[in-house]
Amino acid sequence: MASKDILFRTDIARGGAKVDRKQEVISGFAVVTKGITHDERGEFDDDALEKIVELGKKQKIGIKSRFGHPNMSGTALGTFLGRVKNFKRDGDIVRADLHIDPTAHKTPDGDLADYVMSLAESDPDAFGSSMVIYWDEEYRKEKDGTLTKGKDGKDLPPLIRVKKLNQVDIVDDPAANDGLFGMPFFSDSVKPSAEFTAFLDKFVHNESAVDKVIAFFERYRANRDEKEKIITEREVRNMYETLTVEELKKEKPDVFNSIHSLGVEEGKKTGLEEGRTKEKERSVSILKKSKEYKDMTDLAIDAVEKGQTLDQATIVFQDKQLEGLKKAAPASPGPDADEGKDKGKTHLERARAYKAENKCSMTAALKATAEKRK
Repeated sequence: MASKDILFRTDIARGGAKVDRKQEVISGFAVVTKGITHDERGEFDDDALEKIVELGKKQKIGIKSRFGHPNMSGTALGTFLGRVKNFKRDGDIVRADLHIDPTAHKTPDGDLADYVMSLAESDPDAFGSSMVIYWDEEYRKEKDGTLTKGKDGKDLPPLIRVKKLNQVDIVDDPAANDGLFGMPFFSDSVKPSAEFTAFLDKFVHNESAVDKVIAFFERYRANRDEKEKIITEREVRNMYETLTVEELKKEKPDVFNSIHSLGVEEGKKTGLEEGRTKEKERSVSILKKSKEYKDMTDLAIDAVEKGQTLDQATIVFQDKQLEGLKKAAPASPGPDADEGKDKGKTHLERARAYKAENKCSMTAALKATAEKRK
């Protein structure tokens, strides 16, 4: 397989276009047809068609579509039309749907969106598209290494191996001045670029001429693509660096909804995992704490079921233990018989007062007040 890795605008594929004015979608139009290209420089086989469907589906936002050939000037037929989605095989044809972008109604050269939809309605068979791809060529060879020949005795053209699907542009035969992109539609300032494109389309079919200028075309393509990439990255970076949540929600609702949905799902997942971990830690800590006291299993289970914290459960254990100590203690004076301001108060009451006064934990307060017991 010889690696060409160059830009290639495919032949025009026609037929099958249906228009939904309400949704502004041109559905089922032909993207590419199986077979040898008109200039015989390559052949689209089943593998090539399947690869195009795969690459088309891979881009969730769709493949960029422009009004005209990519080599025409930006003010002529390089105008953005929308995004091509829903790639699928239909026998020997790959079909897809063109979703018109609202900006295509207001361009320097008129309402291109309405023009394209009107043509697809009035003459669907005239509605044509041409892919812009990066490709490798795979030659078919015999066992002795010679190229396989066709019935006419000529070498079979190489099989096209698509590496990248850049655009699916809406185009027409360059020589037809009264067709989809006929000159009457454009202003005098735009006609030269369309005429020059028609000339170039004829020019590139001359192999000797192509060999002489291919270096220039490659430099032009590389410079243009790099410039577009830098400008696009800068615009996207600037837009999202200054964009607030409310502006994003208003100006890019589809992006906002996607990010929001993803955030909600991730939040639910993260929250669920964190909740499980914290609940396990709470339950285990209460059960472990209950082992420090006698016969607290039932109270520990009750504390877990009621959602009590470790501190709350500890107070319950200590109260229960204190109650047991009171019942088991002799009638002699205990801590509740102390003289002074604490006279008549229970151990728990003194502990709570000590905690408030000294700003310590309940455990420390219980220990400090219990030291009075003789």
